[in-house]
Amino acid sequence: MATPPKPTSPAKKPSSPAAASTAASAKAEAPADAPKKAGRRKLVPIALALLVAGGGGGWFYMQHKNAEAKTAPAPEKKKVPAFLAIDQFTVNLAGGGGDRFLQVAFALEVADPKVAEELKAQMPVVRGRLLLLLSSKTAEELVSVAGKQKLMGEILAEARAPLSGSELPGKGVDNVHFSSFVIQ
Repeated sequence: MATPPKPTSPAKKPSSPAAASTAASAKAEAPADAPKKAGRRKLVPIALALLVAGGGGGWFYMQHKNAEAKTAPAPEKKKVPAFLAIDQFTVNLAGGGGDRFLQVAFALEVADPKVAEELKAQMPVVRGRLLLLLSSKTAEELVSVAGKQKLMGEILAEARAPLSGSELPGKGVDNVHFSSFVIQ
């Protein structure tokens, strides 16, 4: 005798708990694939938008940086100072009965060769002013380092005085450098 076929149901109930979890995960995977694909589809336009925004920001930054570079002043070239050697002076020092004298040689540091040319043209005036300044000093004033530094400042003032009416910019004479300094 033939046995009648067993009716099949659309959803079989698993007989063990492990089989039940496998069946549940299989059901969960099928609908979960659809949201994963949709999420990936949303990431592409977001990534593309970020890429475009980053590129635009980079372009803007570079344009701004180039504009700053064009408007920034070029670094100044360091000027090499010019030196004007002044002939040696030998003068009697004040006080002491005229038995003490000063023998000094120095160079003037000028900002520009044009200043040196102007000073050469005014050299008789400069030498006359310096001769009066040096002969007014005493040996006691010039022996110390502080006295020599004070003399340097006074020489600067006397060397700059003839340049006050000239067209040269600034002070013109920047420093004094002694090359010889003898008090006897």
